[in-house]
Amino acid sequence: MTKKVLAKIKEIFPNAKEKEPLSFHCTFGVGGPADLFIETDDVSKAVSICRSTGTRFIIIGGGSNMLFSDKGFRGVVIKLSSKSITFSGSTVTAKAGVNLQFLIKECEKKGFYNLSLLGGIPGTLGGAVRGNAGWSDMEISDVLRSAKILDPTTGKIKKYDKKSLKFAYRSSLVKSDKLIVLEATLALSKAKKYKLLAAKFSEKRSTTQPYGMSAGSFFKNPSMTDPKKKAGYLIDQCGLKGKQIGGAKISEKHANFIINASSKNGKKATQKDILSLAKLAKKQVWKKFEIKLEEEVEIIK
Repeated sequence: MTKKVLAKIKEIFPNAKEKEPLSFHCTFGVGGPADLFIETDDVSKAVSICRSTGTRFIIIGGGSNMLFSDKGFRGVVIKLSSKSITFSGSTVTAKAGVNLQFLIKECEKKGFYNLSLLGGIPGTLGGAVRGNAGWSDMEISDVLRSAKILDPTTGKIKKYDKKSLKFAYRSSLVKSDKLIVLEATLALSKAKKYKLLAAKFSEKRSTTQPYGMSAGSFFKNPSMTDPKKKAGYLIDQCGLKGKQIGGAKISEKHANFIINASSKNGKKATQKDILSLAKLAKKQVWKKFEIKLEEEVEIIK
């Protein structure tokens, strides 16, 4: 990025930061510096200035499903950040940068508990829609009514209904076509069963999922219905729980979680450590079961 382009972007976004460590902005705690880091709820403006200057950029939310390069990012990192939430009857509309757990708590304050089944999922609403985030009990697509989407290649904004977004397991049109979620409208319910189910699932997650710096499930599950074809089970059967490379470790509590843990010399994990461990897991699972594991985490290089 030239000094002229840098100055032009900073003129529009005076709070933009140079050489911001990306390890501060992802749940893995990994990543080198970005050339320029912008935190905003006006993603359209940020994308527009990057397009007009021919500057490489990426969009992030809570950084809960990303693994950044140790060398950082050559270009602009645009972080969506917002607390804009609007209730209307039995629906809620929120900007993409709203933290998903914050949104759930605001809904609970008004007596709506169906979104509570998505409790514990880190990141923003936009990221959740993009990757159709969820547990086996619910995915965000189950409650989505519509979403306002930006096409970064044309700058055009369009409203999509649920069907048009082509949701699939941990995927959507947004992800496949590299579109950007600006806001989403979700259906709400006050049915008491959701409150009871949410409490039950929360207790289950606390006993089965590890704490620490991670991106949650590292691999997609080859099957959501067969427990013997879930990524965690397959990796566990390969005897890899507790396996460590550098500062990266496969959790002893859940084998589909790779944790950023200190190495023997006290250094934290690098992207290289984590990818080496992921590569080992994929190799061993293929060797033992002939099942190919696919990353759920997005690798940024």
